[in-house]
Amino acid sequence: MNDILRAMRERALTDAAFHQAILATQNAADPLTALCELAQANGFNLTLADIISDGEEFSCNQTKSTNGGNPMPYDCFDDSYEMFLLSL
Repeated sequence: MNDILRAMRERALTDAAFHQAILATQNAADPLTALCELAQANGFNLTLADIISDGEEFSCNQTKSTNGGNPMPYDCFDDSYEMFLLSL
């Protein structure tokens, strides 16, 4: 989880209204955009690229850390948005 999502999580754990607003993003037509808009409205500079690149970066680092290198990338990586919601 990136630093912005971590800071949002910390606030959500102490601010019930913010916590509920984050959870409500799940019901939006585009949950990632809704989360970014909520974040920016609350002073967190979160973009779609931040969320999407987190999982990809983790997967790339896992591939590079494989002994001798892994010529085949993993089929998937954790969805940062879902992992963020689960952390709440």
